[in-house]
Amino acid sequence: MLRLIGIKWNKFISPQVCGDLVRCQGTLHPTGMIVIVKHRRFVSANDERAEEHALHGPFIWSLLDHENIQPLLGFLTVHNNTMSTVAEWMVSGSVFVQDPSVDPTPLLLGLSRALLYLHTHPSGPIVHGDVRGENVLIANDGRALLTNFHCASFPGSPPAFPWAVGSLRWMSPEGIDGNEATAERDMWAFGMTALELFTTQLPFGNITSRNAIIFHILFGPPDQPACMTDDWWDVCTSCWRLEPGLRPNALDLVKKIEEISLRHGSDSMKMARKKYT
Repeated sequence: MLRLIGIKWNKFISPQVCGDLVRCQGTLHPTGMIVIVKHRRFVSANDERAEEHALHGPFIWSLLDHENIQPLLGFLTVHNNTMSTVAEWMVSGSVFVQDPSVDPTPLLLGLSRALLYLHTHPSGPIVHGDVRGENVLIANDGRALLTNFHCASFPGSPPAFPWAVGSLRWMSPEGIDGNEATAERDMWAFGMTALELFTTQLPFGNITSRNAIIFHILFGPPDQPACMTDDWWDVCTSCWRLEPGLRPNALDLVKKIEEISLRHGSDSMKMARKKYT
């Protein structure tokens, strides 16, 4: 883990609040790297249990080393003595709402490989707990980088926060009641993320009522969009099987997407494969 010497904060970019996370931008010294610093809101320095939960996800993140996972550079304790994570700022942002003319298959293949790495980690299976487009960044060389491990956990252990069970639009039916994060729930969320990338819209984006979203999660998947091939629709619907044990595991998912890449490789796909090899 990199020992951080200091960060100069960007005065011209105000901190952003995203759920219970606060994001700030700064410059890492002495390298000059632009970094993003994140810390949780509502964590009291006097609440040892809350602090322990807040450290759980970042600790898991510090164990990871994979080409499709954003590296964690280190930690800071400057915001009300709470632990902040530090990572490189990605200029291209997240995969959400990218150019609809670009085939998202290479990014989704990278994401599936990141999940395979997590779910078969040498330290024991790791669950991300919040897979969605906003948590998948694009590296300078075009690779997908899974990030934001604040909800990550080892199956059977508590998540970073007891109430952190994922984001509703990407949530599986068994997650509605607040059950623990699992690899099967990551698979469901992957299917929703694929739908998100192909349509450049949030899952159930035309629905604003929380209860209506829950109804659709429980009783019917979205309709197949015109921009998605039957092969990809089969991937998504397999991830959305109501019985968690019937969903593909990460290895099956990677193999299926590699087959799609080879079978329907467009010019953009060939360029992407050339770039990554």
